[in-house]
Amino acid sequence: MTDTPRPVKTTKTSLALVRAVRDSDGATLSDLADRLDLAKSTVHNHLHTLVDEGFLVREGETYHVGLQFLPFGEHARNRNSLYAPARRRVYALAEQTGNEADFIVEENGRTYSLEYAIGESTRGKLSESSPFRAGNRFYAHNCASGKAMLAAMSEDRVRSIVDRWGLPPTTDRTITDEAALFEKLEAVRRRGFAVNDEELIDGYRSIGAAITSPDGKVVGAFSVGGPTYRMAVDDETTEAIGRLLLDEIDALKTELF
Repeated sequence: MTDTPRPVKTTKTSLALVRAVRDSDGATLSDLADRLDLAKSTVHNHLHTLVDEGFLVREGETYHVGLQFLPFGEHARNRNSLYAPARRRVYALAEQTGNEADFIVEENGRTYSLEYAIGESTRGKLSESSPFRAGNRFYAHNCASGKAMLAAMSEDRVRSIVDRWGLPPTTDRTITDEAALFEKLEAVRRRGFAVNDEELIDGYRSIGAAITSPDGKVVGAFSVGGPTYRMAVDDETTEAIGRLLLDEIDALKTELF
């Protein structure tokens, strides 16, 4: 009989500290101890080890994420064979639309932004409402790229993702009912792309389409988005951007497959 693996508590504590330092954009030992409800001596030992290994740096009394993480993130991103060709098309989409564009992939039921670009009309005035940055992680049910990828997956795969992560709301427009989600995914399949109308974050809209391999496997998605004052979701605009996304995906698939 195979033993069920158990999480290593010390490792989880170190990772929780790193996330807290990142989310706080720097934190002191006392801040971290209070935030995670840990003894200062425990926090001190973990911080000392993380600094010694280069994953955190200390500036005075404040700890920050260290550059030692950089090669790990770059390695994870570059090992995806679609990244380099998709990156070029993300910038093309941003320039063609003047909005924000990104390339997103799914891993373990969550979505990750591998590349993000802004168009000329947006450059220099990036909206604070934008949720996208390279490396950001999202749920799949409340963003356009995520819904597009879910719609291209089998029902069993979608249910396994919902069972693991649930359908947590991030705005009052987020889909939180499983039946409503499956109804929406069917509409996405018919249309060919998905729309996020302030479901991920208030004041932000996007349109996304899934990228699939010749054998039907979901390998990523493109999306174009922006703040509501600049990003319309009327039928004409939505269809135009949706068609542009699908054209870029067809061109990418022709190049790769």
